[in-house]
Amino acid sequence: MYYSSFTIKRTHYSSHTKAWLTEGIKISCRNKRKLFLIYRNSNDSGIKKYYKRYCKILADVIRLAKKTYYNNLLIKSTNKQKLHGTT
Repeated sequence: MYYSSFTIKRTHYSSHTKAWLTEGIKISCRNKRKLFLIYRNSNDSGIKKYYKRYCKILADVIRLAKKTYYNNLLIKSTNKQKLHGTT
């Protein structure tokens, strides 16, 4: 009775990997999470300053990795946009 009332719903998990996400960035994100847990429970201003500086550097690295990856894709593309209006 139970199985006839509630059918099995199948889900499909699709992994949307980010090609610009390197192993080093993944490790840094895990380290940032550990630092956050320490930062949250600490009253030490040195730890708070270190965490904020780490976050800023990591954000800059991620931004640069994305920029580099997508610029390389544009450079290697074969269907570049044609210039209109030039004679």
